[in-house]
Amino acid sequence: MDLFDGELGGRDEHQVDVGGGCSWFYVVLIGLVILAIVAVNRFFDFMGNLF
Repeated sequence: MDLFDGELGGRDEHQVDVGGGCSWFYVVLIGLVILAIVAVNRFFDFMGNLF
């Protein structure tokens, strides 16, 4: 994973290698998707316990 992604202006170099790793955007996006799945799972588990 390239922590200093050129798209975010983190490097002094003006060139960005194609396919040089995943940016923080995708790391955060995957984390949010996992949290959403866990939240939906707990919500339906809670609703199942009520009935």
